[in-house]
Amino acid sequence: MEFERVAKLGAEVSGIDLAPDLPQDVIDEIEQGLLEHRVLFFRNQDLNGEELVDFSRRFGESFVQPALAHKYQELLFLENDKSKPPALNTFHQDMTGLAQPPALHMLHALVVPDGGGDTMWACNYSAYETLSDEMKRILGSLTCTHTILGYYEPIVRNWENSEEKIKEFEKIFPPVSHPVVRTHPRTGRKSLFVNRFFTNFINGFTPQESENLLQFLYKHIETPEFCVRLRWRPGTLAIWDNRCTSHYALADYWPQHRKMQRASVSGDTPF
Repeated sequence: MEFERVAKLGAEVSGIDLAPDLPQDVIDEIEQGLLEHRVLFFRNQDLNGEELVDFSRRFGESFVQPALAHKYQELLFLENDKSKPPALNTFHQDMTGLAQPPALHMLHALVVPDGGGDTMWACNYSAYETLSDEMKRILGSLTCTHTILGYYEPIVRNWENSEEKIKEFEKIFPPVSHPVVRTHPRTGRKSLFVNRFFTNFINGFTPQESENLLQFLYKHIETPEFCVRLRWRPGTLAIWDNRCTSHYALADYWPQHRKMQRASVSGDTPF
């Protein structure tokens, strides 16, 4: 198995078939590569949904998706076509409105458009490490409030029994507070931990102060030099660390058909 670095983050992995029953030392090598590169790309992987979920469980407990699905589930299909335009074309980290956001995501391409539909990832380590020492000092003492419904409420309102579902989300997943700067539990490196989807405001700031600082941080995370871009092909599998990267699914392929399947690994409480 070989890892070929792509950009500031990301590596193409070759010489491996992610078939069931991989030896533990291979799983350990993949995990170490993920800690080093943050995003891994595997081409020509033939996995059904059950196999993808089983593979994700080799890295930890399955994350059960509580949004973008009509019922809670381990396997999520992300599908867009002429009748369902893509709506996630913004840099974000997934589900930070939870007390324990997912640690890893595994996205497998089933149907890809003729052109477009790439995904980009940004390195939140780099975004933090390139700030001034004074800005790091200021941010190190700050926390933000995050909510699941900050982004998903308009989507949930299109579901059957939407009001009931919104009340259920509010009860089960109340707003949470996370540090603006997160320390990775495995590498010890610090990264920015704010995003446009789920971060509502910086605690203790006025609304205008909060908005101004958050907009600066969002734009800084999205700096092109911190990013890598993947051109999907059928069978491509991407694995990324949701704790220290942000991602952006480009919506430039619509109205063509794009279908992906995703399994995820549960995370811990940000600190």
